Amino acid sequence: VAPEVLKNEKYTFSPDWWGLGCLIYEMIEGQSPFRKHKERVKRDEIDRRVKEDQETYSDKFSEEAKSICRMLLAKNPGERLGCTENGAAIVKQHPIFKNINFKRLEANMLEPPFLPDPRAVYCKDVLDIEQFSTVKGVNLDTTDDDFYSKFVTGCVSIPWQNEMIETGCFEDINACETDGTVSPDKERSPKPKRGFFHRLFSGEVRVFSCLR
Repeated sequence: VAPEVLKNEKYTFSPDWWGLGCLIYEMIEGQSPFRKHKERVKRDEIDRRVKEDQETYSDKFSEEAKSICRMLLAKNPGERLGCTENGAAIVKQHPIFKNINFKRLEANMLEPPFLPDPRAVYCKDVLDIEQFSTVKGVNLDTTDDDFYSKFVTGCVSIPWQNEMIETGCFEDINACETDGTVSPDKERSPKPKRGFFHRLFSGEVRVFSCLR
């Protein structure tokens, strides 16, 4: 939970960028920034660490990884990466993402390095769930496995996505120059709407009259 949330301050998207920083940190370190792996600590202490302590970095972090985590985990939302008027655009420009083509990523045209099992629950242990969840004593059985095996996580069907990719539609739509600008042949000025009378007197609308 971001510091501003714990302090009951007003916020918009700043906790989301804080959450991204925590996610990147945990994916690299294997533990959260403010609680060691399997460390038994009360929630009040974690809240204190979030508001006051500075996270530490091991040798697992590259300089780029340290940089983005520090910028996303800034205690002050006004200094946090992504909280400026440029939002996500400035986050995507960070050097750690230099090898990612976000246009192809958004079009589902990049092969993911890891495919999670939709039927599995990814957590360190049961304690990790119970400490942060109000729901206690949850056990997954074969009925749950059957349900999750049929669960569609995407908002757009996979066959439709494949069809759009195979036909090259995404490539046409997302064609950009190397600097990120739209290529001249893709720029089209929208055709202005014409009123009924303009179309009538220009011959676009034919009028048939019947005389008695």
